[in-house]
Amino acid sequence: MSTLPASDAVLDILAIAAHRDDVEQTCGGTLLKMAQRGRRTGILDLTQGEMGTRGTAEDRAREAEEAAKILRVSWRQALDIPDGRVENTFENRLKVARVIREQRPRVVILPYWKGRHPDHYTASTLGYEACFLAGLAKLDFSAVDAGATKLPPHRPFKIIYATLYYDVRPTFVVDITELFETRFQALMAYKSQFSDQEAGKDLFPAQAEIRARIEAMARFYGLLGGVTYAEPFLQKEVGLVEDLTLIPVKSI
Repeated sequence: MSTLPASDAVLDILAIAAHRDDVEQTCGGTLLKMAQRGRRTGILDLTQGEMGTRGTAEDRAREAEEAAKILRVSWRQALDIPDGRVENTFENRLKVARVIREQRPRVVILPYWKGRHPDHYTASTLGYEACFLAGLAKLDFSAVDAGATKLPPHRPFKIIYATLYYDVRPTFVVDITELFETRFQALMAYKSQFSDQEAGKDLFPAQAEIRARIEAMARFYGLLGGVTYAEPFLQKEVGLVEDLTLIPVKSI
């Protein structure tokens, strides 16, 4: 299910997450920053939110479209994987691999591979394995879409992990100081989730408390990077430095 129109242009960055609003919470500011720098960004939501305590799948679709516009996302789609049942099956890997081949991102952002919600950490493994499969020239897509077999193989150059949902020291943070307010506005587009209501009141913080929590987390990661607000990420690879005098973030 698409919320933004398809395009023949490839994506520079694709963020993959289990649920609509996960990306807005974990790396929305980073996507906006990249869009402002002329990069084509996209979001792939694996589910449509039908199991959420608050709102409906239709509510979440409208809100996701509004949030995508605020973040200046070029492409967004939600798959039909059952909400609350994100499973790392071959069929689901094919669904994601099809998107990887179609959109051909250079960078993929995945959720961190540990967390409270099973959908989140499963989405991480599922996304990584789908990126690998998408590069296999002889991969058979007939189980989900026979036409996808004609798409040329593709693997992203870089996979990074958004770690905001889990307490782990990030490899790096992205400065979103100038974008914090817009990023917060994108999250608040999900009125079905973040407005005060009886449903889920024991699970969700009161609306007056949400901004304080979001700001506190952004400030914490900003402190690690020497800026006001930041979003945290982890990469598995060793970093490469060409000039020691240009390494950012002061040591003392």
